[in-house]
Amino acid sequence: MFSKKHIVKWLLLAFAVETLCATYGLKIASHTSVVSIIYFVAGIGITMLIILIPPPENNPVQPFESNKFNKYFKWLAFLVMIAMAYIVASYWFDLIPIDIDFADMLPVIKVMNERFVAGEWRHVYDNIPEIWNGTNPVYLPAMWLAFSPAILFHFDMRWITVACLLFAFGCFLFKLNFTKKNLSSFFMLAIGCILFWWLFAEDDAHGLLSMSEEGVVIFYYSLIALALFSGNIMFIGIATSLCILSRYALIGWVPAFIFYLLLNQKKKETIIFVCTGIICFLFLLVFPFGWNAFTRLVALPDKYIDFASIVWKDSREVFWLSLGFAKFFGDGKTGVLHYLLIALTFSVPLLFVGICYYLNRKRKIYNIPVAALKLSVVVFFNFIDVPYLYLFYTSSFVSLIIVAELTGRPSRQ
Repeated sequence: MFSKKHIVKWLLLAFAVETLCATYGLKIASHTSVVSIIYFVAGIGITMLIILIPPPENNPVQPFESNKFNKYFKWLAFLVMIAMAYIVASYWFDLIPIDIDFADMLPVIKVMNERFVAGEWRHVYDNIPEIWNGTNPVYLPAMWLAFSPAILFHFDMRWITVACLLFAFGCFLFKLNFTKKNLSSFFMLAIGCILFWWLFAEDDAHGLLSMSEEGVVIFYYSLIALALFSGNIMFIGIATSLCILSRYALIGWVPAFIFYLLLNQKKKETIIFVCTGIICFLFLLVFPFGWNAFTRLVALPDKYIDFASIVWKDSREVFWLSLGFAKFFGDGKTGVLHYLLIALTFSVPLLFVGICYYLNRKRKIYNIPVAALKLSVVVFFNFIDVPYLYLFYTSSFVSLIIVAELTGRPSRQ
């Protein structure tokens, strides 16, 4: 049987491969099919290795807090990261305005927030006539509401994205433990820097920063990874609700997590988790924006098939220059891919939890909810109908937080 040291090495290798496939591996435009397969295998590998590593110790005082080098190095690295993020983001924001001619996501979200700030809550999801001669808002509340401070205080919305990314990178950085005996943290820092530079500075990827809303989703999905390691069921419930009310990617993980709680006879935790989710759902969606907004948002996935067909017709490069398996299905089987996505999103995490529970009787298996989280996002994004590249970085940050958590501190014995 492999020791923890060997398992960590394999985990770091899988993490590095996944990150490189989602960044500079895409420079090999003629081989994106191969890169997509390797990316998927690396994500599955991370999932399988997660369950073999004991979770970190729960003591509140982490080892690196007494190490001055650790403390000062991390703060210095984080300050450098903030400075670089400000300089590079300012460059992109000056070069690319928030305009529907570049992308319509942020302009739509801006109008939604303007209506919200003006107190027109029941009209937030009404048609927007000034965009494309009339377009219906499709964004979930936890996503677009995160940008309301920018509207309220009159600053560029995209600084919210920068703040969200810096939060995720900061959590990753401060979980590492830089010592002579833990060289894996320096390796992880190098991989994290590659991802940081790619997202902020590369021409092929700056769209996440300058034109998309995905930084908020990354923030929430980093939060759920942190919540699972904390063990606080209310924190987990709130983070889960924010994830689902920003991007549907986690929806298949929810029944799997409830299944896990019930298998382990955690009835109280199950009730708290479900009740927290219901409360968040009511107060973030139904009460402020009405039942009609909810029914419209629920109906959205059925329209993805037609949308995918349109993208195949007008922008085929979205499929061939990005990750995901949609490229292998082609424009004639968008419906098959869509229903396969739904089936796998719900069945794979449930099956995984069940198998892990069975195997746990024979040998100790760890971090089952965390591993199921990673597996859920790997399956969802790899089988997504329209694989816009910026969507895949949510999975990258989930890996970033999980791997840093599992390797940055001593494990329980």
